[in-house]
Amino acid sequence: MVKISIITVCYNAELNIEKTILSVLNQIVPVYEYIIIDGGSTDNTMKIVKSYIEKFLALGVSYIYQSQKDEGISDAFNKGIAISTGELIGLINADDELLKNTSQILQRIYTKDIDIYYGNCIWVDKINNLEFISKPKIQIPCHLGILLYEMVMIHPSTFITLKAYRKVGGYNIQYKYCMDQELLYRMYCAGVKFSYVDKELTIFQAGGISDTNPIKVFNEASRIAISSGEPVWKVKGIKLKKICRDFLARKAKKYGLYNILKNKKIFFK
Repeated sequence: MVKISIITVCYNAELNIEKTILSVLNQIVPVYEYIIIDGGSTDNTMKIVKSYIEKFLALGVSYIYQSQKDEGISDAFNKGIAISTGELIGLINADDELLKNTSQILQRIYTKDIDIYYGNCIWVDKINNLEFISKPKIQIPCHLGILLYEMVMIHPSTFITLKAYRKVGGYNIQYKYCMDQELLYRMYCAGVKFSYVDKELTIFQAGGISDTNPIKVFNEASRIAISSGEPVWKVKGIKLKKICRDFLARKAKKYGLYNILKNKKIFFK
């Protein structure tokens, strides 16, 4: 069996950390280890985290946690990866959840020839009262070069081998919004093998840092593409189209038209 490590990074997450923990605890096939990297919370987050020690111990799951200040999400991801001992690593932020059969699915499909498995999620948007299955915008791995311009995969539903991290490196701490896109593009360029899994693996809650800061995401993603040698005019043109599409998607959600337009493949997530 493949050893699966799950990492959750959090900060002052007392309102939502428990459901994330429970989603890992309640896997049909237990994971190998669960690591929680807390950024020095001042609320009851760590009290909740520590209350689950015995339950994970009873399952034989290695349960590791630490709480200290960090340099942001990328730094916290890297800290978790650095102490991981599993072969396959998933990053599930507080407020997101693994579906009960996620570990079971990964156990069934895992092969040493593949380093990155990326699947679907159940997308939940409480503000707009929406819930639907979201699939990656690109499902054929050989077309993933578009990662240079846009995050076309679903981060919590993407599982990466420790071997791939050791080969390519971790998340660049200078990036605050597009660190996952930049890392996955680096891995793609390094020849790491991807495999699309047409299964729902996680529940993703809309409204995170990327959703609420579209302009900052736009600017950071543009810097990544330009630093990779792409012409400025091309980068700005592609990103402008994405901003317009995202703006229309937000309006469609507000007026209850999103699912209709999504089914016509006007929107993707």
